[in-house]
Amino acid sequence: MPLRNRYLIEGPALVFLTTSRYLRRPFPGGYDYFPVIEEIIFRTAREKSIKLMGYVLMPTHIHLIAGSGDGGKGISRFVHSFKGRIRETIQGKGKFWQDRYDDLLLKSEKQFRTKLNYIHYNPVRAGLVRNPEDWIYSSYRDWKEGSSRRGITLDFDWL
Repeated sequence: MPLRNRYLIEGPALVFLTTSRYLRRPFPGGYDYFPVIEEIIFRTAREKSIKLMGYVLMPTHIHLIAGSGDGGKGISRFVHSFKGRIRETIQGKGKFWQDRYDDLLLKSEKQFRTKLNYIHYNPVRAGLVRNPEDWIYSSYRDWKEGSSRRGITLDFDWL
């Protein structure tokens, strides 16, 4: 997988990430695996010292806002780890993810808020729910209530 200059990002970084299933196929098992996917992402973030500030699980892809004190190296290690763990848990061997993931370095609070809103309204735009609070596989309600739920810990402070 080409590095796309991620390793040039040094020091603390906050990044908007998107990773998709291979050929944009839905996750196997539908929404049944979503709690498992959430748990893997948040456990991996804790282990890799990644600050998660927003997320949404969609039928074919995942959006995250993640911060790393180790810049692009930390983000890359985190994504590689959680993607491997999810694949192993759900499918075992074989092609599961698109080879690349997309990332955007967030440089301002305005940019952060724009991407957080994009994440939270993604299920509405996709026609999955009428309101963002109706989609439980998202950080929307966490942000609305100002606290994490279901044992998932989000960071609410701008870096």
